[in-house]
Amino acid sequence: QRTFKFCPTLPTDLLCLGGSSVDLILRVPRLPRRDEKLVSQFVGRVPGGMVANTACAAARLGLTVGWAGALGDDDNGRLMRAGFAEFGVDDSYAAVVVGGVTDFTVILLDDSGERTILVVPTLPSPPPLTDSALAALRATRLAYTVPHQRDWFAPLAEAVHAGGGLVALDVETSSPAQGADLTAAVDQSDIIFCNRRGLKLMTGASSAPVGARALLERGLTCVVVTLGAEGAYAAVRADSSAVTCRVAGHVVPVADTTGAGDCLHAAFMKGWLAGWPLDRALKFANAAAALSVQQVGARAGYPTETEVEQFLVNGWNG
Repeated sequence: QRTFKFCPTLPTDLLCLGGSSVDLILRVPRLPRRDEKLVSQFVGRVPGGMVANTACAAARLGLTVGWAGALGDDDNGRLMRAGFAEFGVDDSYAAVVVGGVTDFTVILLDDSGERTILVVPTLPSPPPLTDSALAALRATRLAYTVPHQRDWFAPLAEAVHAGGGLVALDVETSSPAQGADLTAAVDQSDIIFCNRRGLKLMTGASSAPVGARALLERGLTCVVVTLGAEGAYAAVRADSSAVTCRVAGHVVPVADTTGAGDCLHAAFMKGWLAGWPLDRALKFANAAAALSVQQVGARAGYPTETEVEQFLVNGWNG
């Protein structure tokens, strides 16, 4: 087990790496069948990507946030940078690929607000760990990314831990690292965010309490499992036992669930860095996610801290 020394004077609360894309959003009456033409409605072209979304949500909630990753020098790359600027995310560590096509997704959104996402990676991944990026990692309280191969992830984790920070990892079944590389990334991390499918990928267990306990026993500090409309579950290692919390989902009008999990991760890290008790941090994160789904577009509904606190007091008032 590692012993960490938090440095509250570090210049960056959160440094996010990779996971950016431009979202092309289409509204469909239902998901298309094989060999079928289906008329869809163009909703918009907006900056997105799960790690980049988390960066923007965290900045909206008041954290000092940086982002490092690769962008093309195309219109989509410029759109991504404009999106970071809108939320106050420092993207000075971005690597611009001359002649590159920025990663994008096609999001099919049905009338219920649920969606299917087609991911189209086009640029080199993971983002390069330049000298300036490693220096920034040594000066951040939290680093947040997705699993990648060991020869990239190990120096990232080493740099963060050398500066007294923690590594937070978002694990999904589509994670770039699988097998031994995924295991190595998880074991070098401190906070894990996942859904049930990601939890099963790591532990073989779909049950949030069972899977989270297995991860804590491997040395993780905290595990947060998103449960969709059912809410969220979290567990924190405490001496020889664990502190756990589960919160129910909120009943709100759903316009688009894209980016809700990213918002929950950002809001939980807001509470974690503030030193809140586990139940307060998870309730805050769950409420932020409930607010985020009420507008179309991953970032359109991202709330401020004041808006989340008001929602926790007053609930949804229509």
